[in-house]
Amino acid sequence: MPHLVIISETGFPHSACLLDYSAARREWYGFHPKRSRSPAGAGEVDRSDRTAFINHYIRFQVSVARLDDAVAKIRSKYEGGTYAVGVKDCVSLSADVAYECGLRVPYVNFTPYGLIKILQLYNSPTEVDVQPLPW
Repeated sequence: MPHLVIISETGFPHSACLLDYSAARREWYGFHPKRSRSPAGAGEVDRSDRTAFINHYIRFQVSVARLDDAVAKIRSKYEGGTYAVGVKDCVSLSADVAYECGLRVPYVNFTPYGLIKILQLYNSPTEVDVQPLPW
């Protein structure tokens, strides 16, 4: 069964999602400002592999249909969107994907690690911070 993985990164706080359909199909989604470390302005969806930067993660089993639906919704909401810390940022993208995948998510999320901890509290994850990575 496919999985949704929400991560927090080492270094500058950042959140991203891995849509893990299978070993042959893994898609990363994040959101950041086009101008590095800018608190607001033009944003862009980041599709780069974030595996090397994972500090913490949480993983949930999710159906292919839910993952596909979540991707379609975040693309329309975030591609070409305006980035604003605390309003429409990397954490809000991860929270929106989790919500679209049927997870319980609070309305306000401020930090990448805080999102992971609240998702763990509100839902039943498959894994949390298991090493080596299970994918």
